[in-house]
Amino acid sequence: MNSIKMQLAYNRHVDQRLQQTQNQLIATLMRYYDAQVEFAKISVSQLCRDAQLTRQTFYRHYGNIGEVVEVSCVRMLNQFLQQVDHTRDSARLAAQLVVNALDQQRSLLAVMFWSEVDEAVIQYITGDILRVYGFQDDQTRHKPFIAEMTARGIINFARLMLKQPQIVKADLVQLYAQMVPLPAVIFKD
Repeated sequence: MNSIKMQLAYNRHVDQRLQQTQNQLIATLMRYYDAQVEFAKISVSQLCRDAQLTRQTFYRHYGNIGEVVEVSCVRMLNQFLQQVDHTRDSARLAAQLVVNALDQQRSLLAVMFWSEVDEAVIQYITGDILRVYGFQDDQTRHKPFIAEMTARGIINFARLMLKQPQIVKADLVQLYAQMVPLPAVIFKD
């Protein structure tokens, strides 16, 4: 995602035209997903035509089609972090917050797996975990390993959640709390 020029992290002054472009592109990709179009067969020209954008606009902001999905996932992560920031006792409610965020973004998560950008998203989550827990003044060893394991746990949980849509949210919260430990608990070692 090195070539993306869109402002992402906690920016309240996002360019509305860029945001509209992103929204048009991801909506078009979601339609392709729903129509069961193979991701690898989508061309930039086709995507731009169906999203009613020019190729120049696309290449001004993205290097490839997968980056469109990555940007939407990063936006989802930023929204989640903002929600955590505004939630009292967010550590105690972490499982509920994560499951709510995943549940609200099932379509985007499905598109993320379809487009095979989940590895990139794992790295964004890992970076966010390291940034959040990097401020703690402890000497925990293996922070990058723990952060990436947690990120992979979240993405794997999302994958299974999508495969098992019959599981009710209350059960998902309980399963998440049991299966994906909080980095704060792990970092206490």
